[in-house]
Amino acid sequence: MKRKLICLFILLLLFVSSFSKFSYALETGRVYIETNKKIIEKGEEIEITVNLEDVKTTAFSFSLYFDELKLEYISNMENTNIIDNRIIYVWHDVSGGSKAKQGELAKFKFKAKENGIVNFSIQGEFFNNNGNLIKTNFETEQIQIGKEETILEKQASGEQGIDSKASNANLQALRLNIEGITPNFENNIYEYYLTVDNNIKEIEVLAITENPNANVDVSGNTNLKDGLNVINIVVTSEDKTTKNTYTIQVTKTSNLELANNNLEILAIENTLLYPPFDMTNTNYKAEISNELDNINILAIPQNENAVVKITGKDNLKQGSNLVTIVVTAPNRF
Repeated sequence: MKRKLICLFILLLLFVSSFSKFSYALETGRVYIETNKKIIEKGEEIEITVNLEDVKTTAFSFSLYFDELKLEYISNMENTNIIDNRIIYVWHDVSGGSKAKQGELAKFKFKAKENGIVNFSIQGEFFNNNGNLIKTNFETEQIQIGKEETILEKQASGEQGIDSKASNANLQALRLNIEGITPNFENNIYEYYLTVDNNIKEIEVLAITENPNANVDVSGNTNLKDGLNVINIVVTSEDKTTKNTYTIQVTKTSNLELANNNLEILAIENTLLYPPFDMTNTNYKAEISNELDNINILAIPQNENAVVKITGKDNLKQGSNLVTIVVTAPNRF
């Protein structure tokens, strides 16, 4: 990722065998729950699948627990019995072992009744073809009924611009649900930079316009791929005569240090920067004597393998001059 500093004037496995009323086999199974949806609305249906991994079973009995205040069980499956918030399911292989089960064991359907968080859990006993009890690890699952407002969405509902000028296509605020965007937001800065870890798949963007009637279109903030991603925030004025595009260049990487394109030090010989250097800021000003034709700039990156390129510091003329400092991270993004 490249970023311009624009200067204006600058992570022992133990096996324990024990015997009680059951004879334990050396095999261990994992029982887990899968859902076809993570978030549903009231009145919507959802499927819950109970799965067994790593071993096969020829007989089992388990109880699936759910919140009966928020969900209605609608499957009406054979071999099941319902007691309050518990579905009891019993099965055995009538063939004597040739149809032992692994993978999907049963699928249950529910209908959402009330908003909130719902947890599913499971407990039971599973047996192999020798009639031995299988040691089993059980895992839980959670879903959400009704979409919960995020922090940024709550902020957006309570914050509006106050400029009624119909041609205004500026943003008043730009915020993300991930920290680290540079530079700090200003309505006349249209290019921003962010580096994120590989586990980030999408970024929530809050963009509030100065004119509350202006239109905002955000794209590129979902399904983030490895490497460089570009988020575009396009603001169209109320009267559709003006359009501004704010961009966020997002680098997604497993090695954040290789994507580091920050400066550690930025200074001009015998000249003060305004404002004082801060790596989150990319715009500076400086005043020099009319007698100087060039300036010496010290720009040291935080990662010693990053590349710094400076243009515009020589052959200076009277008045305004633009000096550009480009810092390229070691991974070349």
